[in-house]
Amino acid sequence: DEHKDTLASMNNMGCLLLKMEDDEGSQDYFQQAVRVQEKVLGKTHPDTLRTIMCMAGVFMVGLKDFVKAAEMFRQALDGYEKSLG
Repeated sequence: DEHKDTLASMNNMGCLLLKMEDDEGSQDYFQQAVRVQEKVLGKTHPDTLRTIMCMAGVFMVGLKDFVKAAEMFRQALDGYEKSLG
């Protein structure tokens, strides 16, 4: 499950389930993708950070957990600042 296409598919499933309003299912795919992305690509890789932003969207839109969403958006922003400037 470390291949880039597998990771992309996990992210796509998370996006699909989010659109279908399956917040828990969506979150499961995003969390699984982030765990592997952090291991394989690193914590500040743009793909990892994009998935973290998708997870933040689940917390914000679906689960209405704005505190957790803000934490995750901040994590992604910090990662982008480190990797991209």
